[in-house]
Amino acid sequence: MQMKDNEKQGKKQKTKSLLDRQATANPIKDSDQGVHVPYNHEYFYHDDREEIELDPEVVWKTNPNPWASWNEDKGFSNKRSYVKGPDLTDKIDPRYVRSRHPFRRELKWKFVIALLLFGAIWAMFRYDTEYTLKGQALVKQALTDEIDFAAAAAWYKETFAGAPSFIPIFEDKTPDAVGADGTVKLPVVTPLQGGSLVRTFAELLNGIELAGKSEEQVVAAETGRVLLLTDQNEKGSTVIIQHANKRVTIYGLLGKTDVQVNDWVEAGDPIGNLLKAEGTQPSLLYFAVKQNDLYIDPVGVIPID
Repeated sequence: MQMKDNEKQGKKQKTKSLLDRQATANPIKDSDQGVHVPYNHEYFYHDDREEIELDPEVVWKTNPNPWASWNEDKGFSNKRSYVKGPDLTDKIDPRYVRSRHPFRRELKWKFVIALLLFGAIWAMFRYDTEYTLKGQALVKQALTDEIDFAAAAAWYKETFAGAPSFIPIFEDKTPDAVGADGTVKLPVVTPLQGGSLVRTFAELLNGIELAGKSEEQVVAAETGRVLLLTDQNEKGSTVIIQHANKRVTIYGLLGKTDVQVNDWVEAGDPIGNLLKAEGTQPSLLYFAVKQNDLYIDPVGVIPID
């Protein structure tokens, strides 16, 4: 037990002697009294606004190789540090390097430039010399003449629109566009070739009469479907054809028919013949056109000689 106490006493004396020797070799100056305060270390800086600790990422980027020299820098208490301290020559945080009022600064410069331009124009109109008169004319022209937007639009279209014309395959030779009315235009022919108009729509109010040769062939005026076929009587037969766009054509006074109900006919297809005439009298064809269930003048729809 006594031996252990003696060993402890020996260690204490040895430690005390080492500390006294180190204190004698490296005395602490008065100026170093605050070295142990963290905020006096180079990792911190004092700012009137607030005490700010530097961002560790910024510290690392400023010193990417902290182990380059282990014996150069000392720690907080003048002891050897095994990590090289960062070079913090500029100890201002990057957040405060940039001006807090960039808009005011830009506005100030713009105001100064505008003031200089105003002063230059005022001085130009103040004195009448060879050069100031030319400047006055330019300013007056810019303020009074209208801008030629048509010429600017033509230049923009010629410069930027379309494919590059310097490449032959892209040379712009596009013809002018033609608008479409969206309606279906089918061929329309006269139902009686060489027929002459003998009674007009103003007389009958529901159609016209065409005169032709005896038993001459009658054709469909437009493409459509046979809607009705009447039986033969002393006035002949009647054929009604339904067309597109809600149009109906009526063929009367036929002596012979070549179609049946629901037959599909094209414009110019034969549908029958006229009645046989007596002597030198011509045979007649009654022809009518209905649009949206209303009779209209056929002369305005089909070509009549």
